[in-house]
Amino acid sequence: MKSKVDSQQEESNTENDFSEMSDTQVRRRGPSPKKIVSKNKLPNLERNVPIIIKNNNFVVRTIWTIVMILGFMGVLWAGHIYIIGLVLLVNIGIFKEILGLKRNYEKELNVKYSSLINWYFFGIATFFCYGKLFQSKLSEYAFKMNMLSFILNYHNIITFMLWVAGFLIFTLSLKKGYYRYQFRMFGWTHITLILVVAQSSVMIMNIFEGIVWFILPCSLVITNDIFAYIFGVSFGKTPLIELSPKKTWEGFIGGCFSTLIASFCFAYVLQGSQYLTCPQHQLPFSPFASLTCEIPSVFISTQRQLPFSIFGLDSIYFSDFQIHAMVFSLFTSLVSPFGGFFASGFKRGIKIKDFGDTIPGHGGITDRMDCQILTGMFSYLYLHQIVLPKAVTLGTVLGYVSQLSTNQQQELFNQLKQTLQIGQ
Repeated sequence: MKSKVDSQQEESNTENDFSEMSDTQVRRRGPSPKKIVSKNKLPNLERNVPIIIKNNNFVVRTIWTIVMILGFMGVLWAGHIYIIGLVLLVNIGIFKEILGLKRNYEKELNVKYSSLINWYFFGIATFFCYGKLFQSKLSEYAFKMNMLSFILNYHNIITFMLWVAGFLIFTLSLKKGYYRYQFRMFGWTHITLILVVAQSSVMIMNIFEGIVWFILPCSLVITNDIFAYIFGVSFGKTPLIELSPKKTWEGFIGGCFSTLIASFCFAYVLQGSQYLTCPQHQLPFSPFASLTCEIPSVFISTQRQLPFSIFGLDSIYFSDFQIHAMVFSLFTSLVSPFGGFFASGFKRGIKIKDFGDTIPGHGGITDRMDCQILTGMFSYLYLHQIVLPKAVTLGTVLGYVSQLSTNQQQELFNQLKQTLQIGQ
């Protein structure tokens, strides 16, 4: 009778014999009784797993990129109020993701109303920023709605008293043993509101001056990101910044020049649509409404003399809008990427890969919007300080009139009536 050791030795010898025989010898002798996979083959299988995962991520990322582009275009054509809704949803998503980075759910179970207080302050910040922006747009409705008129007239003090109420609630909610966590979340919340809600909300004012002033900066950020990636992959050798090792000077410079050229062409195409260029002085709620107006002079192409002849050309037709678009392209190429670098450094500091997983294949909303926040603020300041004339609009006048008393409004009406009669 064979011992257990002898059986194991014979089985081992059989395996060695089969491994050393040729295919012909194996067929003559018969198949191996049991196919054993050697352990040293497992690394080869494991090596293929990242490739499969990477391919799947690429497919998911591509699908959701198409979905986001189509969704964004649909919202744009739906109208101004729906674009505002999109900006608000983005603000909510960013606030939720950044707030979640410092949130400790176990501690919040022992601290009453912690999450509710944070979102309360978000609501106050949104009310303040959006209220300031809508004061001139809602003036027409203020004459018909007393409550709305009261809110517009006393918007600042209402906002402050709401914040004071939140401050009192927060102070009353302080609990021994959780002071550090609660004050950390208090500061974290307000910094997020300043960096996100306050800055991104001004993009709404750009929308009312013409949807094109919202589309152009957003598209230029995306264009610069694409061309910087193409030039970086094709020619990149010199690292640009330690926070993003994959970013190179070649990609940075190539993306800048490509975005500069693309901005001139984008502006030429966009300025031909009245729906995109016409300002909106009201709040229309019906989707896909047409919009017509007298084309603003900034979008009209005129003949300009070139400082020197290029291939026999002494002049060229272009608009002021195309020049402004090139200024936007310089900002989105030279400054906006640092919003992404800042976000990368922040993520490295707290040791995370993405801010969230809201968008499959892309990470969080913050990961996609880190360069847009600075661009939105610059677009607002540049548009209202340089591009637009310092003119008084009907909405602005109505906003001031709504703040007058009834007697003062009646007196203003009588004076306007007399002025019009004299003019006739």
